[in-house]
Order: sequence, then structure tokens, then C-alpha cells
Amino acid sequence: MSLTRSAIVDVSVAIDLAGAEPEVFDVGRSTVVVGAAAGVIIGDAADDPAAGGVWNDQEFRLRGLTPAVAASRLTGREPFAGSEPDLDRPVHLFVRVDGLAVYIGPVRHSRSTWTNGELNSCHLRIDPPLSRELLDTVRPPTVAPLSPGLDWLDRVRTDPGLALESFVTGWYPAQTETRPTDIAIPGSIPYALADFYRLSEKRPAILGGQNFIQPLTRLSTDIHGERLVVATENQGCWHWSIPWQLDAAGTDPDVWLTEDDAPAREEEPLSRFLLQFSLFEASMTAPYQAFLRNLPEQLLSELEACLHRVPLRPFLAPIGPTNFLVGPGLVAHISPELNSSNESDVWIGALHRSPLRPLSRLQLPWRRFDG
Repeated sequence: MSLTRSAIVDVSVAIDLAGAEPEVFDVGRSTVVVGAAAGVIIGDAADDPAAGGVWNDQEFRLRGLTPAVAASRLTGREPFAGSEPDLDRPVHLFVRVDGLAVYIGPVRHSRSTWTNGELNSCHLRIDPPLSRELLDTVRPPTVAPLSPGLDWLDRVRTDPGLALESFVTGWYPAQTETRPTDIAIPGSIPYALADFYRLSEKRPAILGGQNFIQPLTRLSTDIHGERLVVATENQGCWHWSIPWQLDAAGTDPDVWLTEDDAPAREEEPLSRFLLQFSLFEASMTAPYQAFLRNLPEQLLSELEACLHRVPLRPFLAPIGPTNFLVGPGLVAHISPELNSSNESDVWIGALHRSPLRPLSRLQLPWRRFDG
């Protein structure tokens, strides 16, 4: 049987596409069928990150422990990098809508997560990408919770500590259970970093997920004993440090980025560097993402017109001087494209899909767009 994209069939017809002797499994909120001719996935038309489903126009996520016979068909024969799916027997994706099955098309394994030899998360590539109309049918838009405000922008230059606290408390929910700390913050820790550690007691996520602020208990000097290393890149390729001194509590020192033992001074002092660091981490680790590569200057201007620029000098990341744009529930970082003087790379993180959706009207060449 030949189906075209968006064809609507009975669920039984979708299952029959698997061929003879089908085995049917429930994986999360999806149905996975493995037969002699093909694999079939029937997902729900819902937007629940924990349960899986159509994630964006190019990806379906299967969530839940998956029996070995189905896992093998979806990802390859063994749970290790480099395994290939069974190309002779495709995997067809459908989505349940109003009791029927909407055909999406064949999907291919993109990446997966295994626990103790069992598949528990599988990302499948949809190609070609879905149209906006079909995407809204198989992943209906949901109402966003109240997004954090942007009042903190007015305090960035005058009171960066308060701006940071306002951004962090709006972006990250406080943990309901936290262990009180009795670790005294020594006088060698500048006030901005001391305040950051106090914020992290209820919101440990602010210490980073891509790069990391060093926990207070692991602060140490660099190999020369001259600077205190306050943050590190996730693979240890570079770090940020401040001059080490015993009585630094009342200071707002310069921050130095060191890569290959060659330090370069950040343009903002520690108090505003910590805000930059937090904005970068928020953009990289947010649950919903969008990004662009090689964006020409004129198209970047269109994006900037929809958002608010954070009034900070560029963040001196090794990827190049980085600036930030924000909207309610959304943070974007912008860096120059390494091989072009008039193009930029843009990475956006959002707390919900809805802050991204208005950007779809710009018709930009998105590499990924979760809105």
C-alpha cells in the first residue's frame, strides 16, 4: 500500500502496513508495531515533552522503555554508536488525530539513549520537514504559562546584581527541598560571586549545564597561583578566572578568559559577567531551541527588531564576541560566523514553544525551530 503524507486512515490500516505477524507494543503514549514488512509508530497528537511525540517539523521523539525487537528495528542491531537501522524494512510514522491516523512518512534514527541495555528514548528524523499546517495538526499548539518579565533589563548597567537575581528567579523555579548550607563564604570571594552562590542554593541549575561556575567548595587558583578559577568550559578547553587576593569581598574584579594558557580580559567586570554567563547558559540549556547559521546582516536586523538587546558589551567566548537578545521567556545569543565578516550564528532558548512561534513569521532559514 502506498500512502502520501497527511493521508488519513484507520488505525488498523496503519498497523497492517507492518506486514505479517505484527508484534504490537505500548511505548509511553505511542504504539510501536514490528512486522515482517515494516515498523510502524503511532503517536498521539499532543505536546507533552515527557511523553514524546512530534517535537518539531523535523523530529519525532519516542519516550519510554522499548522492547528489544522494536529497539533493534528502530536504531540498529545493538545499542552502540554507529549501529544502523534495517534499511530494507522502513519505519512509518503516524499520529492519532480524532481517532484516526495521519500519515507523516518514513522516519530514520537520529539519536537514542539506552539504560542498562534498554532503549528509553529515541529521536527519529522526519524528512522532508513538515509544513506549519500539518505540524499544528499533529502537535497542536498549547497555551504557555506566564512568561518571566523583562523589568531586569533596566537594571543591567546600574545594578547588575539585582538584574541577575531578577532574571534567574524568573527563569529557574526554586527547588522545594534544599539542604541548608553552613559553608562560610570567605572574604577572598568578591561580593557578586558570593551573591551568585547564595542564589544557587535554591536554584543549583544556575551553576551551568553547558559550561559551569565552579562550586564554592571546589574553587581553586590556576596553575600559577595568581588567579581564582571561577568557571570552566564543559570539556576543560578554557576557563574564566579573576585575580586572587585575600580581601576581595568588596571588589568587582576583571574576568580573564584563558585558552591554551593565553589569557584575554572580558569586557565586563565580574558582576555583569555573571549575568552574561547566566544568559548564555539559559539559551543553551532551555527545553525549546531554535538556531540559525550564516545569517546575513540584513536578516539579523529583522530578528533584532522582534527582541530586546541586553545592554552589555560582548561576552568574550572563544566562539567570538557574543551579544544577547531577550524576550519574555526567551534568550538568544549571537556570535559572528567564523568564516564571514557580515554573517552571524544565532542560538535561541525558550521556556515554552509559544515565545518562539512569532519568530516563524520572519521566514528565516532555521536549522532547527521548536516553536
